[in-house]
This record gives sequence, C-alpha cells and structure tokens, in this order.
Amino acid sequence: MSLAVLLRNCPHNGTATDEDNIRYALKCDNLAVQIAKTPIQIPIPEQSPELIDIGIFRPSISISGVIDNIGQDTTTTGVTDGAIFENMEKFTLIRHYDNASSVTDDRSAVYYIPYKNALEEFVYKQTLATDNILELEIGNAEFPRYNKSSLGTPDSGDETGGGLYYVSIQQARFQIDAAKEDRWEFQMQFVSEARADVFN
Repeated sequence: MSLAVLLRNCPHNGTATDEDNIRYALKCDNLAVQIAKTPIQIPIPEQSPELIDIGIFRPSISISGVIDNIGQDTTTTGVTDGAIFENMEKFTLIRHYDNASSVTDDRSAVYYIPYKNALEEFVYKQTLATDNILELEIGNAEFPRYNKSSLGTPDSGDETGGGLYYVSIQQARFQIDAAKEDRWEFQMQFVSEARADVFN
C-alpha cells in the first residue's frame, strides 16, 4: 500500500488549511496510465488499406486501492485544519517544482488521507463543477526527466520516475466486502492531458 498518489484541486503550494484547496493522499495498490491513439484505416478494394495518422491521442489513468470507513486521526481538528479535514491523518510534503528556477525553491503543503465519505463527497462536487480540472501527482514528480522540473522548465536534478498529470474524473466506484466493513475498495478513472512536462 502506497501513499504515492496525490489528488488535488489546486497546485502544490503553502496554503495548508484553506477548505477550497483540497489535497488528498490516496492509499493505492494499483495504478495504470494508458495512452490510446486513433489512426484512421481506409479500406481500398483489392489493395492494402491506407492508414492516416493525424496525431490524435487520448491518455487515461486508473487508480484503485482501499480507504478507511472513518477518519484515523482524532488529533486533526476543525480548529487547526478546517472542518472538512477533521479526523483525517495528515502529513507535510515538500516539493521542488512549479517553475522553480533553483533547487532552493522548495514548497511545503499539508496532505490529508481521506475516509470514504470525504472522498466520495469530493467526487460529487468535482463532477458538478464546470471547471473540474484536477492535478494528479504520481510518485515524486519533482524531476520526471533529467534536469527538467515537472512543468518542463530547466532545472538541476536527477529523474525520479514520477509525473504530474492534469485530469478530470470520468468515473469512481466504491465497494464494500463482507467481513471488511471497516474499509472500502475504491476505483477511479480519469481522462488526462499528457504528462505535464512532456510538451513544455
């Protein structure tokens, strides 16, 4: 089980307790990035078909994991963290990217581990929003490529294998199994832009 999947409706920055800025760390055990192309095949009688590729592609991302039925940290209170994050486990994460020009430009933010109803509520609100583009960070997205930050700007650092994706929720599924009533399994499907650093 890994907390290496971060889902947020805002950039990674220093605003930790603003309830409009949701930053969730998800307990995922499976993740897949798929890139689908749609070349056109034109059949020609008595000849080999002709292929036309006009460069259309559609990335998608699916994640799955488990999520607790209730919050797991009663020390997280509405007074210090905002009511929406109450009882959620939290941690502070430092990231170096966001068009940073030097390795000293590190930014920290608080991430929360949601319980099932909190994540489900987030999904509902995002599907109703007209501007529902989210950030999905997989692994450490500071340096997806050597000497390139997550947004493609030149920087000094070794590749980390992570990536930042701009996504929109396509579907979400929550499932509870017998004898496991304390936690749920969840699956989420996103449509995505290309990894943020690829075309920058």
